[in-house]
Amino acid sequence: MFKTLKLPRVTLRLITHKHAAQLFTILNNQLVAQFNDYKTPLSKADIKQLIQDDINGYYEGNVIRVAIEHNINGNLIGTCGLYKIEHKSSSAFIGFELAPFFWQQGLMSEVLVGFIDALPSILQIDQLFAQVNTQNIRSHTLLTKLGFELASEAIIKSADGVNDLKLNNNFDKAQSKIWHKCLNTK
Repeated sequence: MFKTLKLPRVTLRLITHKHAAQLFTILNNQLVAQFNDYKTPLSKADIKQLIQDDINGYYEGNVIRVAIEHNINGNLIGTCGLYKIEHKSSSAFIGFELAPFFWQQGLMSEVLVGFIDALPSILQIDQLFAQVNTQNIRSHTLLTKLGFELASEAIIKSADGVNDLKLNNNFDKAQSKIWHKCLNTK
C-alpha cells in the first residue's frame, strides 16, 4: 500500500476525486498536453473517469498514481505514478506531469527520487520504463539525471520475457522514446 510521502517541498498521496479540478487545469494546459498521450481537450467527465480508473487500477494492482501537492498551500501541482505494472517481470512504466509554473525548479527530480526510493516498500519492481515524446527535452534530461538510459528494442524484448510487458498500441518510434532503469542491481 502506498503511504503518503512528505518530501521537502511537496507531499505525494494517492490521487482522489478531490484533485479533479486542479488536474483538469494541468492536463488541459497546452504546454503539458503537447507531450502527453491524452487527447485534449479533456472534459471534467474525462478527468473524473481518469481518476476513477486510477483508483480502480490501484486496487487491482496495476496502477499507482499519486498527486503532487505543494507543501505551502496543499494545491495539486502535478502527478506521477506507475502504470503497466507487470508482476511477472517485476516491471512498470513511470509517468509524470507538472504544472508549467513549477518547471525548472527541481521539483520533479525531488518527486521522482522520493517516489522511486519508496517503491521497495510498496511492491517489487526491478525494471522501470518511461515512454517520452521525442520533443520533450526536459523529461529526457531529467530521466538521464536519474540514471535512466535509452532502451533499444532488444532491451524491451528481453525485459518482456514472457510477453507480459507491452508497449502502447499507439507507440510510434518517430514520436516517442523508451527509457529504462534497472532498480535491482543484484
